[in-house]
Amino acid sequence: MSTGWTAPGATEGSSQPDPTAPQGSVDTPPAPSQGAPSGAPAPQGPRRELVQDIPLFPLRPLSVGEVFGAALRIYRLRARTVLGLAAIVYGVAFVLITATTGAGMIPVFGDVQALMEDPEASGASDYGTSQMLLTVVSSLITGIFTMVASSLVTVALTHVAIGEATGRGASTSQMWATVRRLALPAIGVSLLLGVLGTVAFALPAALGTLPLLLLQEPTVLTIGALVVGVLIGILVALWIWARMLLAIPALVVERTGVFGSIARSFRMTAGRKLWRVLGVGVLLYVCYTLGTQVISGVFSVVAMIVYVAILLASSMQGLVLGLVLMTIIMMIGSYLATVLLAPFLSAGFAAVYADNRMRHEAWDIDLMRSSRENWSTDSTR
Repeated sequence: MSTGWTAPGATEGSSQPDPTAPQGSVDTPPAPSQGAPSGAPAPQGPRRELVQDIPLFPLRPLSVGEVFGAALRIYRLRARTVLGLAAIVYGVAFVLITATTGAGMIPVFGDVQALMEDPEASGASDYGTSQMLLTVVSSLITGIFTMVASSLVTVALTHVAIGEATGRGASTSQMWATVRRLALPAIGVSLLLGVLGTVAFALPAALGTLPLLLLQEPTVLTIGALVVGVLIGILVALWIWARMLLAIPALVVERTGVFGSIARSFRMTAGRKLWRVLGVGVLLYVCYTLGTQVISGVFSVVAMIVYVAILLASSMQGLVLGLVLMTIIMMIGSYLATVLLAPFLSAGFAAVYADNRMRHEAWDIDLMRSSRENWSTDSTR
């Protein structure tokens, strides 16, 4: 990795070495021209300022644009590494999701076939209940596996992002070693976040549902209580998510353990510090969600076209085959969208962690010292 030192404001013939700079980090001043009197003072030019060409993000408190820039720049710097990591981790997750949910869909496909053959059959009436139960179980399984995969990708991207910013770019083997070493603590943090978020949402929502369950009548009071309970649950779950957003980056950088990283994240988001983390984190997640919806939406359209074509070609007899193919195509689209955009989200969260520490703990001083040591030795990836 080249040093990339630049000198803003310097002009030819006016370079002067900075006495505080490391040896060899500035250009050699030009020799005096012939005919100049011996001992004449060197021409005075603009004072030089050493600036390091930071590859990922500058070592100072970051603006929102610089956070997003770091989330996008990771593709240019380490595209093969981060996309390969996401493909492997989410590939395993999607295989497990497909295996578990696919096994549960077999009885549903049987109910669909029975419904097509005999709409008056007694077993056909259970299709709606089976579909509802399958949806709940499938959502739970998908959420758990996706959360685990996301935590592992965040571990790797935090290690890579902080290394790229300080000049000690991690190799692919080092990245995977970090993932293996911190996998279990990161999964523990992620699952604990999921449990706390679910409880935080479920309790207010359940309390809001009580009037409707007790009165058994949809009135303004009962519906209003339900809406208020759901809204409070969403806000509380969002608050917990923001307070724990920096836990996995803290786990990677500070090696604080499961509960130590959660406590560290709560300290880093205490008081007014929460609002910036919450705002930038929500913006990152909204952009990630919109991007995945656009990509997966294209596959959903293709899946629907295939489904309708199979129904028309088979005179409405290939319903089960159409459903199977539609599900497979939609899952492929969801997988590709997640793989392409997961590095963006994880690198963005790592940049938010770095910004928080540089903004409130002067971490940029330590990072700059470390980066100067790394760049002075001309370390390469």
